[in-house]
Amino acid sequence: MVTLAACSGGGEGDSGSPEAATDGGAGSSEGVGPEARTDDSAADAAGAVGLADAPEEAVHRELVTTGSATLAVEDPFEAAEQIADLVEGAGGRVEARDEQAATDDGPGSASMTLRIPADRVSATLDALDELGEVRDRHVETVDVTGTAQDLDARIAALRTSTDRLRELMADADRTADLIQIEAELSTRQAELDARVAERNRLSDEVAMSTLRVEIVAEGTPAAEARPAGFVGGLTAGWNSLVNTFNVVILVLGAMLPWLAVGGLVLLVVAGVRKQLAKSHPAGPTPPPAGPNPAPAD
Repeated sequence: MVTLAACSGGGEGDSGSPEAATDGGAGSSEGVGPEARTDDSAADAAGAVGLADAPEEAVHRELVTTGSATLAVEDPFEAAEQIADLVEGAGGRVEARDEQAATDDGPGSASMTLRIPADRVSATLDALDELGEVRDRHVETVDVTGTAQDLDARIAALRTSTDRLRELMADADRTADLIQIEAELSTRQAELDARVAERNRLSDEVAMSTLRVEIVAEGTPAAEARPAGFVGGLTAGWNSLVNTFNVVILVLGAMLPWLAVGGLVLLVVAGVRKQLAKSHPAGPTPPPAGPNPAPAD
């Protein structure tokens, strides 16, 4: 009889049940051999120990860089074209682009979301100075080395587990064992695919930095800086309360004429009903019915 405990390196003794394959990567760990229960914990420990024990200069740091900038130019649309060419020349791409045409209320503007190779972010921001006035610039870098190593360890453990499950499935000689192994393999493979997709997204964020650029026309007032933290939350809440109060007042003002007309109609209806009641008084009340006569003998 094939047992799934072997898919994690073989537990102590024969589990005698296909459910023994379940480890931390698939859900419950009941009935799982000691080695099977430590798949995910070993993966976590491997990532943590590898990062802690390696010399600082030997660790390959994985950094996610994001940034933003506001550019004031004479023609925002022409500047957007120039920025697109600049980014493509640097090996990046324009991920999103939004343009607002000029109106009576103000000049046109544009906004762009750029994906740039991580080692070209500084050069790209410096190149914006040649296109116009850079009013503000912000760059933030987040170290995701630990997250990347944890994902790598989990992916390696899941791949080992799925390989062992395939070996068990090839050796299975009972239909019940085969069905349960296939179900377990499907679960492990789905988790493996999800982890690989997550790792690929993280690698893309490391390799290609995200930069958002707001392009405004010259003479456009600079946006006021919003306070952050508790003061910023308090200010936002107060502004929301004031806006709500203004909306309520506006609605009441719009409804007031209708309420006045409705009240006048109700007064007229009440007066008409009162006059009708006076001109058509109610008839006399009939006397109450007497007792029924006793039947004759």
